[in-house]
Amino acid sequence: MLQSRQRELTLVGLFVWYILSVGIFIILLLPFVVPQHQLAQFIPECTWQSQFHKPCAFCGMSTAFYAISRGDFAQAHRLNPLSLYIYFTFLLNTLCAVLTLKRNTRFVKNIGAMPHSDKVLS
Repeated sequence: MLQSRQRELTLVGLFVWYILSVGIFIILLLPFVVPQHQLAQFIPECTWQSQFHKPCAFCGMSTAFYAISRGDFAQAHRLNPLSLYIYFTFLLNTLCAVLTLKRNTRFVKNIGAMPHSDKVLS
């Protein structure tokens, strides 16, 4: 019973991670498919900067992601030093999610049968 519950929780955790990974993949893909000026109209003004007149830790991140997608790492670092770390962490997460999903194809097959299956991820 406890082992079955652990498997269910593992499946739920993987499912949530895969959903978040799809969102992260979309963030990585946006600079390649959406022009920067079009995306800029959907990004709100930073409330931290407007209230305290100092940039927050994420100010310049979207512009830096565009710079990274063009291969301009120096410009990305000038825009936001954290952008390189976050971008490559997102890239690594996406790669891990794809490899894990490919390896665990039974995960996809067992999503519908999750509460009933005792042999999931065994």
